[in-house]
This record gives sequence, structure tokens and C-alpha cells, in this order.
Amino acid sequence: MTRMELGIGEVARRVGVRTSAVRYYEARGLIAPDGRKGGKRVYGQEAVERMALISYAKELGFTLDEIRTLLTGFAPDTPAGARWSKLAAKKLVELDAAAQRIEVMRAALQRISRCGCGDLDQCAHAIAKRK
Repeated sequence: MTRMELGIGEVARRVGVRTSAVRYYEARGLIAPDGRKGGKRVYGQEAVERMALISYAKELGFTLDEIRTLLTGFAPDTPAGARWSKLAAKKLVELDAAAQRIEVMRAALQRISRCGCGDLDQCAHAIAKRK
């Protein structure tokens, strides 16, 4: 079976990202080309799959540092489920905090949408009294 040799453009196309994203993650050590052919980088199917994993983690809100931890921050024999679970637990705490902030903001926006003040000075006075 011959090894697949994909150019950077084909990797990007298969994953649905720009070539600059492939270069970016390569520069950060998260993916690597299999080598060069005719002076150009060539990648295997593993790079496509790794880029898909990175893209998925980004969609879930994981930062680059968290993705690096997912990929390289565990003992090599750590199962994928254990890796995801540890990172997801932390991310869920962050989401709960963000949800609380959103609810506070929603309530405040609903309150100010019913503002009966005659001018902003009156609003400022009312807001200052709340503090």
C-alpha cells in the first residue's frame, strides 16, 4: 500500500481550513509534514486527522494551550477518553461561570430596557446608588 502524500492545500481542503491554519499548527508543533517532495511539504492522512481533531477542539472552545495539553500533556499511554474528560471538566466549569455572567447581563439589559430616567445623569445617579 502506498503512503498518501498530500500537499498543504489538499490537507486544508479536506479539513475545511485555510492553508495558513495548517502552517500555524505546524509552526506550533501540533502537526508535522511527513517530509518534502520537490521542495514542498507533503503530509499523510495522519495530518488530516490531527487537523480535524484540532479544529473540533477549537469548535468546542478549547484554547491552543489546552489542545497542546490534549495532544502532548499526558503520558503517552493515557487513553483519549481520560484526556478529554480532564480537559472537559475544566471547560465545563468555565462554561458554567460564563452562563452565570450571561444571566446577570441579561437581567441588567432587561432592566435598563425599561429605564424611566429622563437623562443619562439621572441614570448615572441611580446606578451609583446601586454600588
